[in-house]
Amino acid sequence: MATTSSTLTREQIIGDIAEILQVPAAEIGDETNVLDVGLDSVRLMSLIERWRAAGAVKADLVALASDPVVGSWVRELTADAAGTADVTEEARR
Repeated sequence: MATTSSTLTREQIIGDIAEILQVPAAEIGDETNVLDVGLDSVRLMSLIERWRAAGAVKADLVALASDPVVGSWVRELTADAAGTADVTEEARR
């Protein structure tokens, strides 16, 4: 019986950022610095809470704010999902 953890994808992360900034997702790319396009700390915390609820336990204000580029966030948040899945699978063995 497999359990799933975070299922965040690049598309979901970009979609969430676009939604909170009220811009089309097409305007957000891997090289986008979210601070340059208007993301503030309050909205960042809203995103972090949304992503934590989706299972991204490593979604952290300091880590994400220190490298506010979308591609870095995607790597961090999707690597978390893969790492959590690996740990869960290993624990079942």
